[in-house]
Amino acid sequence: MGMQEDITLWQYLSEEAKAGSLSLDDSVARRCRTAIDNQINVYTECLENVQQMARVTGLGEFACGKELAKLLGLKANDPEGDGDLNTALRDHIRVLGLMGDTIQSSLDRLQEQDTSNAQDFGRI
Repeated sequence: MGMQEDITLWQYLSEEAKAGSLSLDDSVARRCRTAIDNQINVYTECLENVQQMARVTGLGEFACGKELAKLLGLKANDPEGDGDLNTALRDHIRVLGLMGDTIQSSLDRLQEQDTSNAQDFGRI
């Protein structure tokens, strides 16, 4: 499955969760949310260092060395977003964000239900 298909799938699942059609066990949802947040932090840290990776040096002053440095730099950060690390990390962060939204919707619904149950119990 490609990245665009992942994004589309998680957009759909996020909407399903917001609509109440999809829910997770509370403990599973909390662990998943923590894992997602941790992974987003890892990818965000990597993104901060991509610009350094785009500046390749030490390949000499010949034209072929300069061209190779340019090509390697584009693998880190290509303004056209053509298979570079920067674009891949941003896409993964987007998918993880959608996953987090999906799980958060489930957690929010569980919290609302707990609050409602507590209020109902207090009226007894």
